[in-house]
Amino acid sequence: MTFIRKPYNEVVESMLSHITKGIVNEKHDYAINRTKYRLGNTDVIEILKVDGTVRGGPFVFQKNTDYRLGGSTLEWTRDGEKPDDRTPFFVNYRLDAPQGITDVNPGSVTRTVVESAAREIDYLYAQMDHVYNAGFIDTATGKSLDLVVSILGVTRKVAEPARGDVTFARVGEPKEVEVSREAHVYDTKEKYRLRDPMIKAVKKVEGTSGGVQTEFAQGKDYSISGSELSWLEGGRRPEKMFYLTYSKYEEIRIPVDTRVSTYSARAGNVKVFRTTREAALVRNAEGHWEADVPIEAMSPGKEGNVFAGSINVMPKPVMGIEYVINKKDILNGREAESDTELRERAKRALEMAGKATLNSLKAAVEGVKGVIGEVKVVDQPDGIPGIIKIIASGGDENEILRVIEDTRAAGVKVEFNRPATVPLDIRLTIFVVESVNRDEVRKEADAAIRQYIEALAIDDDVVLSRIIKSVLGVQGIRDVRDVTINDRSENIEVRFDEKGELRSLEIFVGD
Repeated sequence: MTFIRKPYNEVVESMLSHITKGIVNEKHDYAINRTKYRLGNTDVIEILKVDGTVRGGPFVFQKNTDYRLGGSTLEWTRDGEKPDDRTPFFVNYRLDAPQGITDVNPGSVTRTVVESAAREIDYLYAQMDHVYNAGFIDTATGKSLDLVVSILGVTRKVAEPARGDVTFARVGEPKEVEVSREAHVYDTKEKYRLRDPMIKAVKKVEGTSGGVQTEFAQGKDYSISGSELSWLEGGRRPEKMFYLTYSKYEEIRIPVDTRVSTYSARAGNVKVFRTTREAALVRNAEGHWEADVPIEAMSPGKEGNVFAGSINVMPKPVMGIEYVINKKDILNGREAESDTELRERAKRALEMAGKATLNSLKAAVEGVKGVIGEVKVVDQPDGIPGIIKIIASGGDENEILRVIEDTRAAGVKVEFNRPATVPLDIRLTIFVVESVNRDEVRKEADAAIRQYIEALAIDDDVVLSRIIKSVLGVQGIRDVRDVTINDRSENIEVRFDEKGELRSLEIFVGD
């Protein structure tokens, strides 16, 4: 039985009709070949309301337009609306009989009491309506929807924190520490690795050679490469043991759970991240002392998404670290799966039972934790039957390969790839109104463009007019000119297995 919630006004009028000796919701069954229906009482003076079902939905019929009263008979008009065939309709009417209560005007005692009771009844109707809708995938929401889709083995994807890398660094060299007489056993090998990789310079290598205590000569007896000692051919060698004295750089380690953040004058706008792996500063090929460390936002969802250069604060500085910076955008934070997204995925869940169909493979990959955006499934990408290509962003690659293997049918080859990156270099000039802060407006325009690029899915073209529209949406900008993408004033077409990614953004403020 379909449940239809009665509105508050209808509840009030029904109660008042009962009190004033009216008839409420007298049921009749409509037949398409019948126009007249005799009411249950003969002394009818007025029909107050007729409601039923029209085209599958609830409907209130209009007096003298859809129906009219003739004595004690309801007659449907020729050109008016009529109930659907074989559905019930309900009639409220008033009788020509003495009434004990006649004052039902607004403010009267009777109406005040009835409206108070009707409010409670309306609340019960609202609860019943919620319970009824909670049982169907198209109308359930929130926790109720989670319970409905759980029957299909589907669970809502939780919010994912933004994850990326930051660089901890220092400008100068770390402090120097001396290691004295580090012992090694000589076993005729050519090469020996020092115990500490942070070596700066070897000062002395000594041992016994030919029965005599000897200090070996670098370049003649041995050579040093990084943290490795090699004995040279033709040079002297120790007999059993040799000892190294060398200087090394002090090790500077970044512990797990080190906090870094963005800067803002308002504490509520600060975004905090934590490191997820321990690391130590090392000297790179350019001679800089740096360590790239993975981080994740403390708050899940898009709230933790930041652009390159935004993370530059260490609330509790690490000893020996002079600065921290994120060199790339971190924009992969994702909100919890919405009701709409969960419904669509749940509706495709049963398709996963049909091995190797395109929809079953797409649903399987979309169900992997961390997969973001649309999943592209291409049948016969090169015109060869039996080959399917899947392109997806996010998620653990091994887990994606596992669900593909579980879903595909024998004889069907499924290739999984990440989308190829299309680098985007965007330049434009904005013109602002005189009363605004030019730097602030420029920052807002920068954020608007990055937000548009971030929202691009796999296979989405980069549209010049969409960039202009996003910039013009910033308050204080009156015009945008000289917009180029990769030095061209035209859209960038993206292939089915590609995704646009911002490489550089230059915004000039015109006079």
